[in-house]
Amino acid sequence: MTKILIIEDDQETAEFISQVLKSAEFDVIHSYVGKDVVKKILLYSPDLILLDLTLPDCDGIDLCREIKADFRFQTIPVIMLTARSSTEDKLIGFECGADDYIVKPFEPRELLVRIKALLRRVEIFGGKPHEVITIGPLTIDVDSYTVTVLQPQRIELTPKEFQLLYLLMKNQNRVLDRKFLLKTLWGYSDEQEMEKTRTLDVHVMNLRKKLGEEIGKYIKTVENIGYKFEYTE
Repeated sequence: MTKILIIEDDQETAEFISQVLKSAEFDVIHSYVGKDVVKKILLYSPDLILLDLTLPDCDGIDLCREIKADFRFQTIPVIMLTARSSTEDKLIGFECGADDYIVKPFEPRELLVRIKALLRRVEIFGGKPHEVITIGPLTIDVDSYTVTVLQPQRIELTPKEFQLLYLLMKNQNRVLDRKFLLKTLWGYSDEQEMEKTRTLDVHVMNLRKKLGEEIGKYIKTVENIGYKFEYTE
């Protein structure tokens, strides 16, 4: 049965949506706060997420960015279901990775049609295939979220370190600028904040350290631009 995760803090609204979905024979999981979402995605592997933007412990926009930045969840379609109706809100929603945007109040039939259309698109085009990247002695496996050097030696990385390494290896020999990395992985949008933050540099430093001197040196700093992964035997 197709599983749908509803992220909605208003219990009455969540129950209404749940009844609509169950009438169409969907299996429903609830989350009333943002902090439970990653755990529930890992536990239940939903086929689609319905996301309210106003949550008690976080903003839905930030949560959507977090979901879409995690390579384990990128293929899960997200529909924003919110009372925010301005064109700017919709544009921000799509920019942060939402696959569709529905304004409350909505017709149950419209919700079901939109859900089925998104699920059909996923079925036609499929999810992301099992992806393994090997460059020299370093292998990154996206499905199992593992990094190994000269197998079977496994390196433990944080999710952001893993995602950073993936982007660098995926774009081998190509310079990825700081703004792109900060926006893609951490959701930064303010240019002044991007100039001030050392988040990216600290993650690169930690990543090099964990990879070890022989492998870490392949992550090159391109002065005043960003970073690249450049392997030389």
